[in-house]
Amino acid sequence: MFSAAVVLSLLAAAPLPEKPKLIVLDLTAAGIDERISSALSEAVTTEAANRAIFQVVSSKDVQTMLGVERQKQLLGCSEGSSCLMELGGALGARFVMSGSVARLGPSFQLSLQTIDTKTAQPVGRSSRIAKDLGELRGLIPWAVAEATGTPLPPPPSRWLPYSLIAGGGLFVVAGGIAGFNALAREEVISSELKHGESNPAALRPASEYAAEADIVGRQKFQALIGLGAGAALVALGLYLNPPDLPPVPQAATVALVPSFNGVAVVGGF
Repeated sequence: MFSAAVVLSLLAAAPLPEKPKLIVLDLTAAGIDERISSALSEAVTTEAANRAIFQVVSSKDVQTMLGVERQKQLLGCSEGSSCLMELGGALGARFVMSGSVARLGPSFQLSLQTIDTKTAQPVGRSSRIAKDLGELRGLIPWAVAEATGTPLPPPPSRWLPYSLIAGGGLFVVAGGIAGFNALAREEVISSELKHGESNPAALRPASEYAAEADIVGRQKFQALIGLGAGAALVALGLYLNPPDLPPVPQAATVALVPSFNGVAVVGGF
């Protein structure tokens, strides 16, 4: 029998299976500046590489690997056409991702799809709409996952924004209590002074009223600080709170998921 050390050494010496190659083409732009589509293309390429499932080849890499005339022929083809298969074959890539970004009135739409060049069938498609470019940029990880048929990333953490909102709420409550106490104390002093107009003997020494006024002033200041800090923390928490992602359709689906040895069929119901 092999010892654990021998097994581990054999596993360490065994070459890792090569990742499937994915070409990520630049996004086509519709109604937006080319610089914006170029920046989003870079973000899509980076996200595909960060998933560590594919060996990613960018459009710039394609331009470096192919001759000028050849790249003009292959990079000018439309989505789903046979030249995507030819492009993948020329670079030994099993998968090719293409897509577009367009302005839809006040919103922006990002569409991605990945083609299996061996079967000419789509691996996955994604279409995401956002109200601004910042929100659209935040949806890229989910769009890339859907388009490549790979697992969706975990939802963004809401621990920090919820903590800020909760802390801000406590500051607001504390400030409100301090302000209420200050107003109540001020009302008592005002009532005593008013009663003292008809009965001066009931009044306390002036130094005590001066001390009371000083305490009331400090309580009002603390109330304003608490309310202001609380409102600021709540506003910051709301600002940092990530937007809710559009729900993924729950209809029955079957997709081809890239793997080291090719693709695997997965289904969801």
